[in-house]
Amino acid sequence: MSERTRPGRRTSVTGHCEHCRWEALAASYPEMVEMYHDHLREEHPTAWMRA
Repeated sequence: MSERTRPGRRTSVTGHCEHCRWEALAASYPEMVEMYHDHLREEHPTAWMRA
């Protein structure tokens, strides 16, 4: 995950999955963590159990 700040815009957080091509953009780190865990739970349950 990485955080980007753009002049005149809100901070955004990007994330990606190491197991597939999933990528996402969120407004906050907690939002990205929730999105990532939801993705892992749905698409990669074994990986989610280890996370």
